[in-house]
Amino acid sequence: MNETGLADFAPQSILTLGAEPHRAVAALIEPVEGIYRLVGWQTVDLPAQASPDDCPVALAQAVTRLGNQLGISLWDAEQDCPRFHSSDPALADGVGQVAVVADPLPPLGVWMAGLSGGGSLAAGEEALASALCNLVATYRASPHLNSVDLAEELQTLRPDVTLVVGGYEHGSKDGWERALALSRQVIEAIAQLSAESRPLFCFAGNSWSANAALAYWQEHIDKGAAEVADNVLMASGRRSETALHSVLSRYYWQRSLNIPAMRKIASWIHHPAEPRSTQWAFVQAVRLWARRQRLPALHGLYVGADRWLHVWASEDHDQVNGGLRVCCARPGERPDFLADWPPLRLVSGDWPAQWRRPSISYWWDPLGFVPVVVSAGQTAPEAAVQVLFADILEGSVTDAANA
Repeated sequence: MNETGLADFAPQSILTLGAEPHRAVAALIEPVEGIYRLVGWQTVDLPAQASPDDCPVALAQAVTRLGNQLGISLWDAEQDCPRFHSSDPALADGVGQVAVVADPLPPLGVWMAGLSGGGSLAAGEEALASALCNLVATYRASPHLNSVDLAEELQTLRPDVTLVVGGYEHGSKDGWERALALSRQVIEAIAQLSAESRPLFCFAGNSWSANAALAYWQEHIDKGAAEVADNVLMASGRRSETALHSVLSRYYWQRSLNIPAMRKIASWIHHPAEPRSTQWAFVQAVRLWARRQRLPALHGLYVGADRWLHVWASEDHDQVNGGLRVCCARPGERPDFLADWPPLRLVSGDWPAQWRRPSISYWWDPLGFVPVVVSAGQTAPEAAVQVLFADILEGSVTDAANA
């Protein structure tokens, strides 16, 4: 009886790749005894000064090392891409599919201006928490600063996004006009910057002011991008974050897809798969795990080197956010509003010291591979599920292990 080697499974094998600013991951998923298993992996750490252009090289190194580890050829040096399976007996190695999660760029830097610290600016900060971004500065409308001063600040900070908030949706006309005046001041400051250094202008205040601000932008800016999102402060005590999250997530992803490194990585994937973000993959994982474990709610955390991604998946689909909340935080930070979230029960990456493991069941992936594995679910959903259960989040443990 002939022994079966890894290469015999090549048409069914899945090479999953993950790229972030500080790490590249290559993992191979294969059918073993009737179920898909994670048969090997390699990681390559990138230095702090690395650029997005280094991601494809790091991924190639990870794939090559993985092939050497398993004794098969997974990288095609001549084509400079993963080696796909061929029917040619002389080329028996290779994989059947390639799946990618990649966030090659650092989080967006956001500069925010608003009318009041406890109102619109606070609502803006809470809304920004759901997007992959870092707040670099806040500015409260003041008669003591002008567009020249703001231009100097923007030139120094070089944010990716300038965000203006302010004015209740059904508030006074005075609030609307103040929000519009603030947006005009910011637009005039952006107009003084060179075209290549202009950040995205986004207005997420009162909708009447938003339309007027967008028209003012079009009149005064010949080259640049502007977006409008729903008001982050609809009324006193009523906030909205979903629309702003969508604008910033789309902008981050568009920027990522436009860089040469990402286009190169995307060329390694065969249709119908496509590159996905780490956030997308981890959100799908938390939702999936909550359903499979029959949990009414689940709080999961992805611990990245430059970002911590919290996801709260709930059965309450009547909510505006469809039973889903997302929070992106700087490493080590624990925003106050997370105190209202369910206990942290699923972690991908190092378990943070400031988050005590719960007394109820929880699941931990120390390697931080959950998003990479879930990327395979685009074309092979059951493969992703089987690997999560068998290799990544195997079983559940209780706090007794920490006693």
